[in-house]
Amino acid sequence: MNSRNDSRDIALNENFSENFIEDFDEDFADGFIGKYLLVGITRTGNKGKVLTQQQLHGVIVAATAQCIEIELGGVHEGETWRMPPILEKFSPAKRGKYELKTTGEVVEDPDFTFTLTMPTVAPVMYQ
Repeated sequence: MNSRNDSRDIALNENFSENFIEDFDEDFADGFIGKYLLVGITRTGNKGKVLTQQQLHGVIVAATAQCIEIELGGVHEGETWRMPPILEKFSPAKRGKYELKTTGEVVEDPDFTFTLTMPTVAPVMYQ
C-alpha cells in the first residue's frame, strides 16, 4: 500500500491521554457518536508547500477528552483511527458526493468533515 494513503502514517494516531482537554464537554461530544466523518489532513513544509495529503472516513465510535475514535470505512475498512478531540474543527457536511483525491473513493452524504493543516518544522542545523 502506498504510504501516502496509509492511515497508520497519520501523526495524529497516537495516545492523547496525557494531553486531554480539561474543559471537554462529554455530553456535547456524545452527540457525535454514530456520525459519519470525512477527514482531510494536509502536511505542509517550507513556505506552505504541500508535502502530503491524506483522507479518511468512517463512523465515530467514541468521543472523550483523550481522543476521538473512528472505525474506518472504504480502503481502510477494519482499521480504527484515533485523533485528538478537536471538536471545534468539525463542520457539518453539505449533502452530496465527495471524491477523495488520495484514494479515488466516493463518500456520499457524510455527517461532518474535519480538515487540518499541519506544518512540518524542519530540524534546525547547527554549525
